[in-house]
Amino acid sequence: MESPSSSRQPDAFDLLGLPARFDLDGDVIERAFYERSKELHPDRFASAPAAERVVALSRSRALNDAYQTLKKPVGRAEYLLERAGVSIGENERLDPVTIMAVLEMREELAEARAAKAIAKIEALQTDMKQRRARDLTELDRLFAQQDLDGIKRVLIGLRYVDRYLEECDAALDQDED
Repeated sequence: MESPSSSRQPDAFDLLGLPARFDLDGDVIERAFYERSKELHPDRFASAPAAERVVALSRSRALNDAYQTLKKPVGRAEYLLERAGVSIGENERLDPVTIMAVLEMREELAEARAAKAIAKIEALQTDMKQRRARDLTELDRLFAQQDLDGIKRVLIGLRYVDRYLEECDAALDQDED
């Protein structure tokens, strides 16, 4: 998957000195970030001329942005997909069967929340975390096959999953108040 030539941003993988792959271990990404951070840290350029300090700060900021993009699997997958020329819009839709399943799950969560059924909310959250883990495993397989349409479909679904998990967190946090 090649980077689009129209891209003006430095490539996140290149900045971290990593191969452009989905199946990178989080510890490898973190180590690469800290190694590069030492080289590019603005404090190393404190006595340099102003122009060099500005460049160092800019490079450090780009490195931080690259790390933030790649450290989480979903962000890394979305970045790789975009690199391949496929973007996900804000209002992407799922297939009708999946939409109905999501609506039913949200309704079940709303009922549990209204009843203050904490154990039920926790169970729903656990189920959704398991689904998220399965989806991430599926992404790994789809990247290996270079199935861009499948990757996009799973990433769109993960947006719904992540929103659902946020709702679970909010419901559980609300109960603590």
